[in-house]
Amino acid sequence: MDLAEHVATVLGVDRVEELSGGHQSRVFRVVDRSGRPAVAKVLDASAVDRAELEVRLDVMAALADLDPRVCRPRVIGERRIAEVSSAGGAHYVVCYEFADGRTLDAASPADAALMGSALAQLHRSMARLPAAPLPVVHALRGMPSDATAGAHQLLHGDFGTANLRAQDGVVRIFDLDDCGYGPPEFDVANALYMVLFDATLHGRPETYSTFCRHFVDGYRSGGPRLSEGAVDRFVDLRVGTLGSWLDDLDAAPVGVRTSSPEWQATLRSFVSGYRPHGRRVR
Repeated sequence: MDLAEHVATVLGVDRVEELSGGHQSRVFRVVDRSGRPAVAKVLDASAVDRAELEVRLDVMAALADLDPRVCRPRVIGERRIAEVSSAGGAHYVVCYEFADGRTLDAASPADAALMGSALAQLHRSMARLPAAPLPVVHALRGMPSDATAGAHQLLHGDFGTANLRAQDGVVRIFDLDDCGYGPPEFDVANALYMVLFDATLHGRPETYSTFCRHFVDGYRSGGPRLSEGAVDRFVDLRVGTLGSWLDDLDAAPVGVRTSSPEWQATLRSFVSGYRPHGRRVR
């Protein structure tokens, strides 16, 4: 029995379709017998702290209560985590609401502004949650302590076009697997970093400059006050952190640690070609 069949069995569903794009897990679209779609993620149990995973799922459920744009974890039987075993070892299965809609386009000024506004609103919702026993966002752990000083709150940790869908002007938000604590400027900078990487990889620097301007303006329109210098510095530090992970893969997130040598070479090329440009957020 392959992993998809295990997922179908443990969830009690008939239709299972594997999706692309999961860096830390295998991702499936499933449809239950009532015709309701969901997303199932299958995590390598040896690479996951189950207690931390349970806290994250509790936080996501509480956040979805406050902010219906957030895709809620689904209960499997009476729990949010199911366990399966296959030839590949033990795995945890977690389910979430499925987000319909279109993928946002980082090259579109309107979409960039919509993304910025969505992140600002998400930060406001996150700030209303009680403190949870979660660590700082992974990418912040190797940064200088002075860079991460100041007010911290819960962050998404991986806010980008891959984890958003838009429908009728509403942005649905999912994939909070990396949520943790840190300065709000980091979430803003990390979104900029991901677009910068993609724009550099595809030779479209104008995409980044357009996204940066409209995304930050969208965030400012409804979010907490931004320290512009902190955002710029976090972009630089985020690139530096990627370089340190490549030099010490044992300390890297699973998505980097287990990536192919070819992809790691692409990441190294990006890091080595990056040059800080001073203030970008204006």
